[in-house]
Amino acid sequence: MPPPPITIDKAGALLASPEPVTETSAPYLRIAADLRAAITCGALKPGDPLPTHAELMERYDVAAGTAHRAVAELTRTGEITVSRGIRATVTTP
Repeated sequence: MPPPPITIDKAGALLASPEPVTETSAPYLRIAADLRAAITCGALKPGDPLPTHAELMERYDVAAGTAHRAVAELTRTGEITVSRGIRATVTTP
């Protein structure tokens, strides 16, 4: 099992930064990085909907599971909110 991407101490401080995403990174990490960059630069603002899984699949030419995993990665980090039957929306700038 690979190590966790970051380590946080008991006080909540970041101990290690995540590895940079490169062209050899997993496709879901590249998609998540692209979406994260769109959020950071303001192209996607808080409250804006993310592209659907179908749109991500077409845009990045990936399988449904890969698109889902990219969205799950952003959900895990708290950058987006996902509810069943409702499109994912941006929560942080």
